[in-house]
Amino acid sequence: MNLYIGCSGWTYSGWKGTFYPSNIQNWQRLSYYSRFFNFIEVDSTFYYVPSRNIIHGWKNKTPHDFKFSFKFPQVITHVNKLEKVSKYLEYFFYVLEPILDKTLMLLIQLPSFMSAKVGLNSLRHFLLKLDKRYRYALEVRESSWFDFPIYDFLNQNNITLVWRVRPDLKTPTFVTTETIYLRFIGDRAIEERNFGINVRNKESELKEYVEHVKHSKEHHNIKDVIVTFNNNYAGLGPQLAGEFSRLMNESPQ
Repeated sequence: MNLYIGCSGWTYSGWKGTFYPSNIQNWQRLSYYSRFFNFIEVDSTFYYVPSRNIIHGWKNKTPHDFKFSFKFPQVITHVNKLEKVSKYLEYFFYVLEPILDKTLMLLIQLPSFMSAKVGLNSLRHFLLKLDKRYRYALEVRESSWFDFPIYDFLNQNNITLVWRVRPDLKTPTFVTTETIYLRFIGDRAIEERNFGINVRNKESELKEYVEHVKHSKEHHNIKDVIVTFNNNYAGLGPQLAGEFSRLMNESPQ
């Protein structure tokens, strides 16, 4: 089982003096980050799609076995709600092509207002347009998606159901593919300048999800486990990622 643990982004100024050295330059951050973690989730592609040159730079700044996941742009998932998005998909795949070999997963995050009744048919047609060279994960934010026919549909289409950990809505730990994608998300209550100052104790919840991963591995053919933390989950993403890695390594794999 391959274990990929990291954070949702790496450009935070609030990491200076807590995770990053105080004198680090912006262009050095990703290389420094990749010394400690083997994976990064790129959330920024939700807001804007970078150039291919930037993508090339990210690839070259990281070790050969370092992996990325990328979130689909909001113009696809939230603005157009998965419909009439062919031109946006074409550009997104074009930009990511240089880093294809380092891409673990592409993340489809649906808006919180999209129920299964409203969104399933759009999702069904959307999946037909996707580049088959990538693997995909679906994060839903409305409870009507938590139903066995939905899980069967995802399984049949080889789409990983994201385990979303946030107080307002936790995803059932149901396995739909050979991959587990676990996202620890906060409520943005912590200001960036306070990252690392007051880190909340989340050990009991982390242990709970370590057990979920172990249980799933015993009952399913799990090949990859992807775990990502944003800073607002507990106050400092790298610290929690490191703690989860430690707990996983303490447990029989």
